[in-house]
Amino acid sequence: MDLTIIIPAHNEEGIIIKTLENLKKAVKVPHKIIVIDDSTDNTERIINNYSRKHKNVSIIHGQPNTVSFSNALRIGFKSVSTNYLVVVMADLCDNPKTINQMYRKIKNWDVVCGSRYMKGGKKTGGPALQNHLSVFVCKSLRLLTGIPTLDVSNAFKMYRKDWLDRVKINPQSGVEASMEIVFQMYFKGARITEIPTSWEGRTIGKSKFKILKRAPRYLRIYLWALENSIRKLFHLNIKEFYIH
Repeated sequence: MDLTIIIPAHNEEGIIIKTLENLKKAVKVPHKIIVIDDSTDNTERIINNYSRKHKNVSIIHGQPNTVSFSNALRIGFKSVSTNYLVVVMADLCDNPKTINQMYRKIKNWDVVCGSRYMKGGKKTGGPALQNHLSVFVCKSLRLLTGIPTLDVSNAFKMYRKDWLDRVKINPQSGVEASMEIVFQMYFKGARITEIPTSWEGRTIGKSKFKILKRAPRYLRIYLWALENSIRKLFHLNIKEFYIH
């Protein structure tokens, strides 16, 4: 078994079983699943019950409301013993069938990005303003920095585990952490590619994305990436993105 699926989860009792079942049906590659959970609802109990019959599924449960998305990634990455891992959102927005294609491709790459904005990709639902900003950020960063993906902000990425040991995770970050991670890898010379995937907005529960809270954080990453692209052009040292 060479692949681990990491699922950050917060109060997903209404959908987590459907997500796990979809993964079981769609992912043909032998895999483990680790759910990083800090829920205050019944998510932990539901996953514990599910894992009794599905031995490849386990849960790491932190104190309620204490595990940010970036910390869930940090905890998950440290817990992985396989050579490859993929981050999947708990709310069923990611297409699990894409994981099979990612796994076939990762052998020759360090990161495989699931791309909603390349040819063959698709994004359905979600708040209109968030969608427009996402397209602008991703496509302009591709143009201005040269990063070889049109969807740098999508958390749905497969990584080579040894490369993740070379990056730092900002403990203050939310979902933008995946963008920070892949840009760190890019500026360190990682081999990055993308494949098309479909994304569907949440249909059960409420979206946890808060645009007014996240926009300044994405802007900070955007400006940092542009600055480092200029530094790279003039063969200057790369400025790390990390807040202590």
